[in-house]
Amino acid sequence: MEHPWLFYVLFFIFGHATCRLFYFLNASRRSIRILQLTQVVSLFIITKALESFHYARDYRIRVMKEEGESDHNINALAIRFGEETEFYKRRAILQIIDAHGGFFSEAVDFIDWKSAMVFLENNRDTVMEFLTKDEQ
Repeated sequence: MEHPWLFYVLFFIFGHATCRLFYFLNASRRSIRILQLTQVVSLFIITKALESFHYARDYRIRVMKEEGESDHNINALAIRFGEETEFYKRRAILQIIDAHGGFFSEAVDFIDWKSAMVFLENNRDTVMEFLTKDEQ
């Protein structure tokens, strides 16, 4: 073998390229996992906010009934609440999807509120771990 240093250089380049490839694959896998975790947490927070919004609606309707408001006004409040809730759901899901951009768009497993709730239900264990895991 006339040029053993060439073998060493090629071996080093191959090892370096392999290391970079595995680092990239590992980083990509972790990035996608972080994105999925943030999706789950954000959907959970949105559902909790909607739950509180619903309680506020029920409280407002009860106050309106106690104050003698007409059924028409109470129904108008209920309709407006429904429209605002649907608008909020659509906007929240679209914002989550848009935030991922083109490269990570495949990491989003939902396209609307219904599929987002299926995604959240499928990741119930992740939510429970997030809520109950002790700080380290």
